[in-house]
Amino acid sequence: MKNYLALAVLMGGLAAAQTNVMNIPALPPGKTAPATSTTPVTSPVTPAPTPTAPTPTTPTPTTPAPAAPTVTTLPTGTTALNVTASLVGPDTVRAGEANTWDFMIKNTSSAPLHLEHGACDVRFEVLNAAGEVVRPDPKNTLCTMQLVITDVQNGEEATMQKIRWEGKDAQGNPVPAGTYTLRAKFVGGGNFTPPATKQVTVQ
Repeated sequence: MKNYLALAVLMGGLAAAQTNVMNIPALPPGKTAPATSTTPVTSPVTPAPTPTAPTPTTPTPTTPAPAAPTVTTLPTGTTALNVTASLVGPDTVRAGEANTWDFMIKNTSSAPLHLEHGACDVRFEVLNAAGEVVRPDPKNTLCTMQLVITDVQNGEEATMQKIRWEGKDAQGNPVPAGTYTLRAKFVGGGNFTPPATKQVTVQ
């Protein structure tokens, strides 16, 4: 009986110690409970770097390569004649066969042209398609001592001399088939003409 009495006293004390919702004091007038934020917290976003335009580069100017010197074995003179020069003859030949071409000049000055020159003063050479001299102007060529006189009126043409080529190289061998350039020039008594050229096909 005593045990029941002690238990009843204990239970009554616990009931008095419990807190009821009704026992929570109200907030003072004019105050409200702080609002609970429902916005999710996000990590700050680092903005992407703004692309920068590439710095324009100024191209470095290139210096053109100097032109290759013209290869020639023809002699030079001191006084240029007021003429134009040309070669007239066959366009196609056979290697090893002799052919001739006329070296002609046209007087472009306003006065008649009178020349007294040697029979070998018109010299010539032959170049292949690569611009290499395959038949150079021969050195120490024996020529006749014959004196040649060339008179050309202003505006007119005349043949100064004929050149002969057998379709052979400097060693006297027939050249391979292909396209070749004959280049001839008059040099005599210090006077000279511009070179005359003609393309010839060797079969």
